[in-house]
Amino acid sequence: MTRILGILLAVSCAYGAYHFTLQRGFVNPYPAVCDLVAERIFLDDSKIKNWKKTCSRRSRLVTPYSPKKLIIKDMNNALALLKVSHLEVYDSSEVASIWRGESLETGIESRFVDGELVIYKIHPDSPAQEAGLKPGDVIQSINAEQPNPWEAQTEQGSYLMLRQDREFSVKIKPRSIQRSEDLNLEIKSAQNAVLEIPSFRAAFFEEEKLKTLQQQIAPLRKLVVDLRGNPGGNFVAGLRFLSLFMCKSEEVGRLVKPRGPVKAPAELPNDLRDQEQLAVLDNSSEILLKTYDNPQCFKGEVRVLVDGKSSSVAEMVAQALKEFKKAPLLGSPSRGQLLVGVWYPLEEVGPGVQISIPEAIYLSHKQHQIEGQGVDLDRVLYYSLPEMQAGIDSWVKKALD
Repeated sequence: MTRILGILLAVSCAYGAYHFTLQRGFVNPYPAVCDLVAERIFLDDSKIKNWKKTCSRRSRLVTPYSPKKLIIKDMNNALALLKVSHLEVYDSSEVASIWRGESLETGIESRFVDGELVIYKIHPDSPAQEAGLKPGDVIQSINAEQPNPWEAQTEQGSYLMLRQDREFSVKIKPRSIQRSEDLNLEIKSAQNAVLEIPSFRAAFFEEEKLKTLQQQIAPLRKLVVDLRGNPGGNFVAGLRFLSLFMCKSEEVGRLVKPRGPVKAPAELPNDLRDQEQLAVLDNSSEILLKTYDNPQCFKGEVRVLVDGKSSSVAEMVAQALKEFKKAPLLGSPSRGQLLVGVWYPLEEVGPGVQISIPEAIYLSHKQHQIEGQGVDLDRVLYYSLPEMQAGIDSWVKKALD
């Protein structure tokens, strides 16, 4: 009996010491987040004063035992009260997906067409490709449940598929894949082509690569720029891309910081490095976004495809092509999220966790504010289920007509 009591006493002491150490080493991340957002966000003091009080009150709900995912979820709920884009806390896995194209998924991209969930893209070297799935396949159910695009991208289990008139099932287990976000030029005829741009990540917009692309598109009469699903990226990457279509330097828009002292306008340098762009943002209250001289610019007709996932720099590019090249914008309303989000580490929450804070707004050359509105769409397009099932992209077909 004495031995048992001794063991219980030792366990109790260890348990108490563990919790004492945990509590002493605990740093509540909320105050730091509340202060950082209030200091850096583009909104004026009157709009964030009450929010900061709410944010501070929520910090009382956090304890040393609060799971990291729950803290991030609650923080994002608090940030959502400000109703602006590019204001969010990201876990380390989400940071990897955004900045390096790495994500845990099936490799399926799908959308609803006439009530059916149709695959329109399969990423290379993905579980979906290994399972033999193809664009045009219809996902009827996942684990005997009604599917949606997010579940098709992330869910493990049994997929009931329909290909033409044949039903079949496959087992799919998501894994970490590297999304291909390189520019993809698909020649449709001697004079027409489609240029798919999955993102404006800096890595894909080196000058030599763009020179090669310029040579490839030069003989074309019509080019469809496909920005569907493009979440944006680097502003200089977008300006370099626009320079393929503008023969002389043009001011396509400007970034405006409403808070802080007024400083002289500055131009964003032709440098893809984030730190160089942030240095200009820190030292100026207004940043001019100009393209770069290019006498060999593309002279043909340009049409642009956008959808509800086209956002940020992709929206800047689309609107600029409309304003300077008279390019019609086709598809569905874009996301309407174009603020300058600056990223900060949140080691208080966990390793690799970061927060994006919008510090400037964007105004196009014609003073169109994309945030909350989206691009100035010219024509709404609709997908055709028979065409999608046959592997024909309805929107591309209409854009080429």
